[in-house]
Amino acid sequence: MITEKLDHSRVKATFDVTKDEFEKALDYSFNKNNEKVTIKGFRKGKAPREIFEKMYGVESLYEDALDYILNNKLMEILKDETYSKTFVGGVYPEIAKEEKVERGHDFKVSLIFDVRPEFNLPQYKEVEVKEADTTVTAEDVDNAINNLLRPKAKKEQKEDKTIALGDIAKFDFKGYVDDKPFEGGEAHDYELKIGSNQFIPGFETQMVGMKEGETKDVLVKFPEQYQAAELAGKDAKFVVTIHQVLTEVLPELDEEFIKTLNIKDVTTKEELRAYEEKELKSRKEVAEKDRQTNELINKILDNTVIDMPESLINSRVNQMRKQYEDQAKRYNIPFETFLSLMGTDKEKFETETYNQGKRNAIFSEVMSKIIEAEKLEPKEEEIRAFLNIKDDKKKISQDDFQRAFSNLAYDNLINFLLKNAKYVK
Repeated sequence: MITEKLDHSRVKATFDVTKDEFEKALDYSFNKNNEKVTIKGFRKGKAPREIFEKMYGVESLYEDALDYILNNKLMEILKDETYSKTFVGGVYPEIAKEEKVERGHDFKVSLIFDVRPEFNLPQYKEVEVKEADTTVTAEDVDNAINNLLRPKAKKEQKEDKTIALGDIAKFDFKGYVDDKPFEGGEAHDYELKIGSNQFIPGFETQMVGMKEGETKDVLVKFPEQYQAAELAGKDAKFVVTIHQVLTEVLPELDEEFIKTLNIKDVTTKEELRAYEEKELKSRKEVAEKDRQTNELINKILDNTVIDMPESLINSRVNQMRKQYEDQAKRYNIPFETFLSLMGTDKEKFETETYNQGKRNAIFSEVMSKIIEAEKLEPKEEEIRAFLNIKDDKKKISQDDFQRAFSNLAYDNLINFLLKNAKYVK
């Protein structure tokens, strides 16, 4: 076997095939194909070789004989210490045009296959990342408590009848593109909380200051990725008429209301504020850790120079594509329709999925190498604890072991990167 390194982490292995080796492969092919044919005067699969070849020609055996040869050569590759741990698939046979593949001749065959990429790790310690901000203000606590009160809020007529952010407006609207009404662009007595960002960017902010009975042209532009392709990126005019302006009146925060929340050890306003502050702090800590993790990982990946094999990329791409296809099946709609509802099309989806799949594949390779370099692999006792297996003698299934190993190794890696990051303001 002679090997040659190619681009994209591929290897080309070339083998000599002797005429005797090919003859053995033809024997295999004959036994396989003879079982499938019936020749007059002989039971199925019992025709002599010379009769079979006279009727079908020895060339009819070449395809299966070559498959037999190539499979054997692949086994040689997989047994080779150099490639047994780095082989990832994507096997492609190749026979040079000048090679004469026929009985009685020696020839060469090649197998091109993907291996795990060789690369140098970028800097992954002392990577700059923004400090966490887990500050919880009194306003944050007020908003959290108001969110608890809001489900029981009442709507009342606003005295000055003028729309402000946070008010609720009842109004009619009719939309025009190129001075023509468009389907789905009209409604009557529509109710909207101004500032909820349910409408096209700019629509709600232009309603601020309008009064009951007022009619106004609201000028907006549909987003480029708008789900209705015929409207995407186009300028539009909406004629808006306000019928009513309401304000939201929250109920009083008293001990009776606090009891209905059923929060353990919380019965007073002070206790509720302390509880909400603690909850907000906890959520911010989680959110900031996630942000810092993403920032770290993206900086490490951006500085990684790696020649990824297509088989590893395609594996990730296929996984992602299948997830979306399965979603479309669950909704019982065509895949192209599902993509349209997501605000994209097949071409954009394939491009974005490939780019993300490649990113995910690079992430896997880089993180695996850091885990190995820093000896972050979880120990067996950690895996058993993760799986809640208290019996040391109980055998762990391969699936459970892999799931636990992946989760724990990832956690170890993230904690290591965060611990060794350089935090800046």
